[in-house]
Amino acid sequence: MSKQRNHIAIIGNGVAGITCARHIRKRDADCVITVISAETEYFFSRTALMYIYMGHMEFEHTQPYEKGFWKKNRIDLVFNYVESVDTDNNTLVYADGEKMQYDELVIASGAKPNMFGWKGQDLKGVGGLFSYQDLQNMEEYTKGIKRGVIVGGGLIGIEMAEMMLSRGIEVTFLVREELFWGNVLPAQESKLIMKHMEAHHVKLILNTSLDEIIDDGNGRAKAVKTSNGEIIECGWVGLTAGVNPNISFLKDSNIELNRGVLVDSNFKTNVDNVYSIGDCAEFKTAAEGRRNIEQVWYT
Repeated sequence: MSKQRNHIAIIGNGVAGITCARHIRKRDADCVITVISAETEYFFSRTALMYIYMGHMEFEHTQPYEKGFWKKNRIDLVFNYVESVDTDNNTLVYADGEKMQYDELVIASGAKPNMFGWKGQDLKGVGGLFSYQDLQNMEEYTKGIKRGVIVGGGLIGIEMAEMMLSRGIEVTFLVREELFWGNVLPAQESKLIMKHMEAHHVKLILNTSLDEIIDDGNGRAKAVKTSNGEIIECGWVGLTAGVNPNISFLKDSNIELNRGVLVDSNFKTNVDNVYSIGDCAEFKTAAEGRRNIEQVWYT
């Protein structure tokens, strides 16, 4: 009687999930590996999204593996959304009602842009830059606009500014702090960056946060109101004030959560056969000099 093969399910086809799948296959020739994602059918380089928008690359150029790679390495791909996880019965429940059983589970569901309950944050013409769907949203709602407003002073905000400038769109940046990246860089270096940004026609408004996004009456953003009461007309509002772990589908599971999925130093959760890696994982005890949640873990 042949031994039943171990089935490892991986939720998420980002760099964490796919790296995990590749290394599992290198170590185990016999197990069944299934990768599930509702974002894209095939893994792509998320950091290349800006280059697609700017016309430097096509989407297929961001996919590092040929489509035959998955079959060759016997990695099954499922394009679906996991709605819940039943750890008592080792079962994933998909949004379409289908179910799949696993022996071991790896949660690599990544992160999603922070939303702080701003009035108007769900309007058309508002979005982040994290997923392929975010890119499609930005493509649709920045066509023909004159100005975009970016909220949040991180790296994704800088990328979004460069993207819009490449299409001749004026950019206004709302930054809560006194200096751009002042919590990361010395003041002198921060001022050098701000000078460089302003030289490239990016308007920086410091010590200012978003108060609300104003509806044009048809469900689309037409302006923002700042914490200082200023109204800035715009056709796009980029929300780039950081990200947080994408774990809402786990809220009714037995898996222990905090901001992210809580794991030990071996990426193991409180459930024996469940692990978590990448942007969605949170170490119970972080390594010295590291954060509990590493949102740029691959660097």
